[in-house]
Amino acid sequence: MGTVALGTASSLAQQPAAAAALAARPKSSIRIGVGSGIPWLKSKNDDDLRFFKQIGVDYVNIEFGMVKGYQEYGVVTKADFQEFVKRLDAVGLKIERANTDGLKYLNAHLARPEGQKEIDKLKRIGEIVADTEIPVYGIQACQAILHVQNANNGWVPKRGRGGYGYHEFAIARSKSRKPRPKYKVTSDQLWKGLLNIYRQVMPTVEGSKTVIAMHGNDPPLYSYLGSPQILCRFADFDRLFSEVPSQHNGITFCVGTRYESGQNIFEGIRHFGQQGRLFHVHFRNVKGTLPTHQGYAEVMVDSGDLDMSQVLRTLNEVGYNGVIDYDHIMHITGDQPLPKQYVSFAVGYMRGLLHSLPERKSGA
Repeated sequence: MGTVALGTASSLAQQPAAAAALAARPKSSIRIGVGSGIPWLKSKNDDDLRFFKQIGVDYVNIEFGMVKGYQEYGVVTKADFQEFVKRLDAVGLKIERANTDGLKYLNAHLARPEGQKEIDKLKRIGEIVADTEIPVYGIQACQAILHVQNANNGWVPKRGRGGYGYHEFAIARSKSRKPRPKYKVTSDQLWKGLLNIYRQVMPTVEGSKTVIAMHGNDPPLYSYLGSPQILCRFADFDRLFSEVPSQHNGITFCVGTRYESGQNIFEGIRHFGQQGRLFHVHFRNVKGTLPTHQGYAEVMVDSGDLDMSQVLRTLNEVGYNGVIDYDHIMHITGDQPLPKQYVSFAVGYMRGLLHSLPERKSGA
């Protein structure tokens, strides 16, 4: 991959207030975060949340569906969100990333007039997370699966060492039955919708300590299930950052998804890291790429094609100060109803890699 300019230098220079606000964010070494959802909230006295703290995790990446009101209305009140923050604080956890549900703003993604009400809700959430100083706000790409019905999506369960469960994707399987999109969608339409969302929501976090991070499409295919997708390669992220030029606009760098696309992971980390666009990292491993193998397998973090210690060293090299998150769960015997054994394995593996960095003190 060649070096691609983001084309935002002049725009960034005109944002001293925003730059100062981001510079004021606490500087620290790379940290470990974990993904959490509604099932983690069901234990008495929040013991399942305490489990994260017990294995050495201080940061969680939440889904807004965990907060009162979001599932019903697609938005939350400031009071309900702050009450949720207090609940996590009580067990020693901090929110690193708060992620929205793409289905809640599908009309906005599809550039429909009725999408404006959905954008207004995203703007309100942006104001709340900025006021609460949540580091990362997740607004995502439109996934083709959201507007397709009766599709064979290409995934099958597989077994790894000792019989642990993982999933494998193949393009041929995803095409084995003709999918039936609910709507006729074009790439231009998706770009129009996404840029409209970002241009309206980005101002709600300008000048704050909050940034907005884009994950991109998974699987990273421009045509999937009979519909287009638009955020599959580094250049697509560059376009988003160029067309909405804010220092608060950056990437959730999913190591797995970016590798699956066939692009060079290490060049990508350096490219976005040097531009100050690395806001969150999904630290997962896979086998195979779409261009070479026409598919891939999502495997345990220690057993894919990538040398994850090299991934971590490259993140450290570019000065990444955010969270690494194992992201997708593997299924280990006994992991019911929550995948605590795999979470422990993944977190322990990442802690070991972190402690191998020369500047890390033992026990950090």
